[in-house]
Amino acid sequence: MFKGIDVSKWNGNINWDKVKSAGINFAIVREGYGKKDPRQIDKKFKDNINGAKSVGIHTSVYHYSYADSVEDAINEAHFCLENIEGLKLEYPVIIDLEDKEQLKLNNRQRTDIVKAFCSEIEKHGHYAMFYCNLNWLNNYLYKDEFLPKYDLWLAEWNVDKPSCSCGIWQRSSTGNIDGISGNVDLDVSYKNYPEIMRNKGLNGFSKSSSSSSNSSHFTYTVKKAIPCGRLLSVILEVDINTRRLRI
Repeated sequence: MFKGIDVSKWNGNINWDKVKSAGINFAIVREGYGKKDPRQIDKKFKDNINGAKSVGIHTSVYHYSYADSVEDAINEAHFCLENIEGLKLEYPVIIDLEDKEQLKLNNRQRTDIVKAFCSEIEKHGHYAMFYCNLNWLNNYLYKDEFLPKYDLWLAEWNVDKPSCSCGIWQRSSTGNIDGISGNVDLDVSYKNYPEIMRNKGLNGFSKSSSSSSNSSHFTYTVKKAIPCGRLLSVILEVDINTRRLRI
């Protein structure tokens, strides 16, 4: 498990050196909210991303959604993608679904919004995730339609462990971390997302190439004397998976 926090402009100026010293491994930073509008980029987005990265804390972003249609969700995804262009993010790109206005929609509409946002994020080479609380997950979404495909960041506070499987668990909204004034959300990650991003070449990372030391084949030369007095060199290639020799 990895310890994390999620932050926005509401957390004020953060001393990221102290946050790192407090044992925080990752930070989920609010990038913005709603459809494209320069005023709707979180005012501390760049400061928080740069601050976390400067001390070696892995980063992620979430986009607070106001979408009430698939078209809105796609536009929000494009806005998010524009704001994170050029960044390398070790954790997923997340749609935050919790706005009370979205409760006026039906389950079909809310589910399609999540699917549309996440699909658009994936199309552009990022790892998509969705955020909601347990009540939304169980009562306001058709969770079986996207849980097999997209990871869940679950908000469930004041319990010892999450009630269902999730990639990231937001376990508290009233945490205290040195370097941040006031309460801060505390998170736990159950997956090694940085490794996933690097291995799969997602979120701005280039796909890791296998090193020679990880190759499934190796070669060596066998020298054997033959009657004419000469040495015969035979190069054998061994496949370590099938244990077959190739000459």
